[in-house]
Amino acid sequence: MNIEERKSRTQALAEKSSYVENVLRHAFIAELSYLVWRHDPFDSLKVSNSEVDDSGYDIVLTRGTAARYIQLKQAHGEKVPQKFSVRVSFATLPGSCVVVISHSLLDLRPISYSFYGSRPDDHMPYIEAHRATKSPGRRDSTGKRVVRVNYRDVPYSRFKRKLSAEQLLNELFPDGGA
Repeated sequence: MNIEERKSRTQALAEKSSYVENVLRHAFIAELSYLVWRHDPFDSLKVSNSEVDDSGYDIVLTRGTAARYIQLKQAHGEKVPQKFSVRVSFATLPGSCVVVISHSLLDLRPISYSFYGSRPDDHMPYIEAHRATKSPGRRDSTGKRVVRVNYRDVPYSRFKRKLSAEQLLNELFPDGGA
């Protein structure tokens, strides 16, 4: 891919972010569903979508008795953000976690996954000690970026990275959902 095409595709990611997020969400669900079926065709991955993004999660996946509240993030394989903003109240929800879908800039196919969370019955690791998130666009009357007091920037270095879909499924449901 040449520089102009890379620039164009990066611009399209920003301008068509809702489209990109939906494509990646469906690819994510499909890939995990294929794996669950391969392991046991009588098992299933139940999927619930969040209608309103005010609780911090985008999707709920349930397997057996285990439920995961997942905030989905995306990053193209050529550039990954240094941090991801996470809502403090979401982090205390049992089964909460963040999944970053690293995807190809060329065709949006998932390349790998990153995971930040704990076991399904636990809340994610403590995030309140991390730096408060600054709003990317909003500024106060002095020009300083507005701090989002209920959000924290979790460094990407804290994530388990470069996971295959199989490894991610094991992080989400370590006991097969039992």
